[in-house]
Amino acid sequence: MMWRTIGHDRTVNALRRGLEGGRLSHAYLVVGPRHVGKGTLALDLSRAVNCLASERPCNECTQCRRITDGLHADVRVLSVEQGRSDGRNPVAIGIDQVRDIQREASLKPYEGRCRVFIFESAEHLSEEAANSLLKTLEEPPDQVIIVLLAPDAARLPSTIVSRCQLLELRPLSLSLIA
Repeated sequence: MMWRTIGHDRTVNALRRGLEGGRLSHAYLVVGPRHVGKGTLALDLSRAVNCLASERPCNECTQCRRITDGLHADVRVLSVEQGRSDGRNPVAIGIDQVRDIQREASLKPYEGRCRVFIFESAEHLSEEAANSLLKTLEEPPDQVIIVLLAPDAARLPSTIVSRCQLLELRPLSLSLIA
């Protein structure tokens, strides 16, 4: 398997075992400091659940390449930057974004095996959006994985944290980074 996540072997191995055993969670909360690899891990998971090869993710099949290139119809990354279209500085991931995700989550995957929704900076979910997302986390649709990325779990409502499997990424040593 070709996971691009470096230095978080315990977490990658846990996800790999879940994938191989068909026991992946419907929702993950990946926490850790900035630039520790939360987004890389989320995309690795997206590739792994949609990969066509026997050793997943292969990073070479059509599914893996489309996810890497940000072109896969079933993998969506939401961020604060997409929160407002009126030109003002966005301050939150809004209710409309979450409603779009809920609508998409109710549909079967279009080109892959699984729909994956990645919320970057999930600590910026508006209260309205967090409450709406809670419904999806409580009654997850089949073939959907939601991945929330945040600096730490305390910055999210406890109701959301309790419905996600927590994956904690710690800073890497300088020698490993080098």
